[in-house]
Amino acid sequence: MDVADLLLTKPSDMTMSLYLRPIHPEFFRIFAWRSYKAPEYEAELWITGLSHVLTVSCTGNGRTREGCVAEIIGPGGIDLPQRGLVESLDLAGNNESRFELRNGFRYSISFETETFSDADLFAAVYDDLRNQGARDGLACEYRIEGVDRTLWPLAMTMPSHARGGFLLHAFHVFPDHRSILKTQTLIEVPPKGRAKQR
Repeated sequence: MDVADLLLTKPSDMTMSLYLRPIHPEFFRIFAWRSYKAPEYEAELWITGLSHVLTVSCTGNGRTREGCVAEIIGPGGIDLPQRGLVESLDLAGNNESRFELRNGFRYSISFETETFSDADLFAAVYDDLRNQGARDGLACEYRIEGVDRTLWPLAMTMPSHARGGFLLHAFHVFPDHRSILKTQTLIEVPPKGRAKQR
């Protein structure tokens, strides 16, 4: 997706795709990335436009043949592979879902879209997210040279280690709609002996 296309993206376009395999970076334009390690897992996070890719791989006793989970949150028009896809969701409105995956991982997501009627309040929240992302998280603001505007599409993530897994708060900001898609993802790695569910 070209950066200019991000200006046309709406919150209702956003989807979640869940894979039991790593996704090759050739499918994306990666603007920012970071990796994380814990005793039981390794995680890699990419910001890829008004979207992100999170891959969590098991490194402990719970290693399985399908030893990872990859979450992609982004516009539904992204051309993605079908191999390894196990779940997909439209992220319109407010909701939450939980999946027990066949490789022993547990995946939980909650999401909501907040829309602001007050332009000044939205601008203040935007600045807070941008600054917090630059200071504590991983973020990217998508500017187009030669275009004059104050607020740009923004993706900001706040990752953290959680007991038994990896927790990610993400904020995808749509200035033309004064809207923010907020997601919270928890990926729990399989401890030794966890029964496979799916």
